[in-house]
Amino acid sequence: MPSSRPSRSGVTLVQRLMAPQPPQVHFARQAVIDGSVEPMGLELAFRWKEGQRRPPRPPSPGATSLLLSRALLDGGLIQQRRPGCLFVDMDAAALLSPVADVLCGALGAIQLPTDVPVQASTTRRIAQLHARGYQFALAGIASPDDPRLAWLPMVAFLKLDVSSAPLDAWAPIQDLAGQAGVALIADRLTEPADYLRLKARGVRYFQGDLLGPPQEESPRALPSCDLDVLARLFRLARLGAPHDALAMAAAADPALVVRLLMLHRLYLNRLRPPASLTEALADLPEQVLIGWLHVLRTSTFDLSPHTRSWSQAVREQIHNYRARLIGARACSSPAELEAKVFDLYRRLCSRESIPPPTRPTLLERCGPF
Repeated sequence: MPSSRPSRSGVTLVQRLMAPQPPQVHFARQAVIDGSVEPMGLELAFRWKEGQRRPPRPPSPGATSLLLSRALLDGGLIQQRRPGCLFVDMDAAALLSPVADVLCGALGAIQLPTDVPVQASTTRRIAQLHARGYQFALAGIASPDDPRLAWLPMVAFLKLDVSSAPLDAWAPIQDLAGQAGVALIADRLTEPADYLRLKARGVRYFQGDLLGPPQEESPRALPSCDLDVLARLFRLARLGAPHDALAMAAAADPALVVRLLMLHRLYLNRLRPPASLTEALADLPEQVLIGWLHVLRTSTFDLSPHTRSWSQAVREQIHNYRARLIGARACSSPAELEAKVFDLYRRLCSRESIPPPTRPTLLERCGPF
C-alpha cells in the first residue's frame, strides 16, 4: 500500500493519487461578418471543457489570461487563419491590469462590457491606452443614454445589442456612432426580420446566432512553462533589465522560449526570424512583453511528466551541441557560437517540433515512491 508520509514538497503520495487532473481550458469564437468571405473579426470567449462537473469561472483577469494564452499561443489562432480584429471582453479588473497591454491596436480591440463602471480610474486607463494606439469596443449598448457612451471619442467599435435595445433606440444609437465615426456592429442577432431591417438602415457589420453561433475549440496545450523562470523573468522585465539579461534568464526554459518566439511572429509579422533571443525580446514593446509575462504566470498550470521530459531533452541537446561546436572550434567568435546555438534552439522550439503527449502511466503521474 502506498505510504502517506509527506514528500519533500509537503504532498503525500495518497494526495498525488487522489489529486484531480488540471481543468482543461478551451475557448469559443464567434465571427463578426460584413458579407465578405473572411470575417471582419472574431469575438473570443472563455470556456471550461465540457464535463459532468464544471469548475467555477476563475476571477478576472485570470480568465482573460487563460483565454488569450489558449487561443493565441496554444491554439495558434493567428497563424492558422485570418481572423481579422479580435474582440476580447475585459472587465474593470482586467482593464486596469497588465493583461490589457497585450491587445495592441494591430491585434484586436478591448471590448468593454456593460459592467465596466464609468469612473476616473477606468476612464484614465482607456485614455492612456487609446493614446498608445489601442482600440476599444463598447459592447451591449441598448440605449442612447448608456453612461459608457462618454467614452465614444476613444472607441473604434460600438455593438448595438439587438436583443435588448427597443426598436426606437436603434436609430439614435446609429446616429451617435455615425457622428463619432465609429463602426456600428449589430450584435446578438437572432431574428431574420431584425437583420433585414438593420441592413436596410445601412448597417454593415453583424454578429449573432442567426449568422453563426459561437464555435468552441480545444487545442492541444504547449509544454508548460517553468514557473520559477517565469517569475524571475517577470521581475527582471519590470525592473527594466537589459534585453541580454532577460534573454539569459528566459533561455533556461524551452517552453517559455517557444512562446516568446511565437509572440515575436505574432506582433512583428516578420518573414525573417530573429537572429537571437535578445533580438526577439528587444523587438517586443516593453509593456506588451510585461503584459504577456503576467498572462503566462496565471495561465500555466500543466506540470505533466511529458512537459518536464521535453524541456529536459531540449536542454541536453543544446548543451551537447554547444560543447561540440566549442570542441571542434567551429566558430570564430562568441557571437557566431551564440548565433548557431540559437538557430538550433529556435528550430527545437518551433510548434512543429513538439511531440504530442502520451497518456501517462499511474507511476508517472504519482512520481517515485
